[in-house]
Amino acid sequence: MSVLLDAISKHQNGLSEFQLLEYLNKNQPDFFEQLGERPSLYKKHFLLFHRLYKLKAELLCDNQTLQISAMQIKLMHLSSAAQDIGELDPLQEFYLDRKNLALSTQEIEAMQRRFWQKYLSLDKKAEAIKLLGLQHEPQLTLKQVKQRFNLLAQQHHPDKGGDPAQFVLMKQAYDDLRVLLS
Repeated sequence: MSVLLDAISKHQNGLSEFQLLEYLNKNQPDFFEQLGERPSLYKKHFLLFHRLYKLKAELLCDNQTLQISAMQIKLMHLSSAAQDIGELDPLQEFYLDRKNLALSTQEIEAMQRRFWQKYLSLDKKAEAIKLLGLQHEPQLTLKQVKQRFNLLAQQHHPDKGGDPAQFVLMKQAYDDLRVLLS
């Protein structure tokens, strides 16, 4: 674990997973030795994150923690990360379970598909919220979406002189949000 801590400590502003992998390949070529010859990128990623989460748990004794993501891995003092401590990292459980190192190619692909579906649906949700003019609502409910759509439908319905293309976009936005919020 100290090799990880050494690498991370040298970068006060943190480093990306890619940078850490490059560092390990150059300075600790045996870091991934247990994975065998030519391990997949998934296996390298998993083992690295597994060890990072274990290190994070050890650092708590020293009043430190790690911020862990693919974009930034950073050593932090608990006082500067106090607001993050209460939040449970949803990935921690996954990476601490060593059985996930042995996922099949099909399981990894299915996991990636679920990620992209969720990511794209969030994008779609943001677009629909903006189209219906609900982006300033702190807690969006299905009732609010329905009321807003009904109001806009009265103004933009083609039978009432509205733009048919705009109405179709609004209807699609309403349908998307209805599915996402129910």
